[in-house]
Amino acid sequence: MARPLVRAATRADIDPMVRVLAAAFAHDDPVDEYVFPDETVRHRRAPRMLRAMIKHRFLPAGGAEVALLDDRVVGVLLWYPHGYRPGGLREMLAGPEFLAAMGTAVRRGSDVDAAMDRAAPTEPHLFHVYLGADPAVQRSGIGRALYASFTDKADRQGAALCGICKDANVDYYRALGNERVGAVRLGTAGPELNIMVRRPQPLELRNAHD
Repeated sequence: MARPLVRAATRADIDPMVRVLAAAFAHDDPVDEYVFPDETVRHRRAPRMLRAMIKHRFLPAGGAEVALLDDRVVGVLLWYPHGYRPGGLREMLAGPEFLAAMGTAVRRGSDVDAAMDRAAPTEPHLFHVYLGADPAVQRSGIGRALYASFTDKADRQGAALCGICKDANVDYYRALGNERVGAVRLGTAGPELNIMVRRPQPLELRNAHD
């Protein structure tokens, strides 16, 4: 398979980004299952939630990259830069769109935001929220290509990387240079997720290994 092209996402990428992530996280995702416990509701509302978040959070914050094969989006990485907090004027203005997407799940969505805030280190960091590939090309290096671009960005900023994941993904993120540093629970009775952190690597050390 050809090497994917990784670049910053644009508004023109929103539709294929939603398609890729909705397919990648359609099954066995504890976060979406917590936010939308009913499967029928989840399959209907989760893509709308993704669209609103990409449009009003990740793109404006500069926290979105895509991987392409033959000019087709096949992978997506979404993250928050250091100091970013969900909310603010932009989201207030987009309130009706978020409400239409979330329905009665707004509180559970806020629980996820709060858990990520608790999991985030105090040091400068980038917080990855979604890393997914089209199921048709999973296990072909798409996620690793996106994450390599991410680690390069973080190391150039001297920033750590942080994220939360289910037990089944701990080894995957360890292989990408992360360590498990704890756990965080969604809400008061939701699932417990692992906190994964990758410390920044000095560029001169990285260059010596290249």
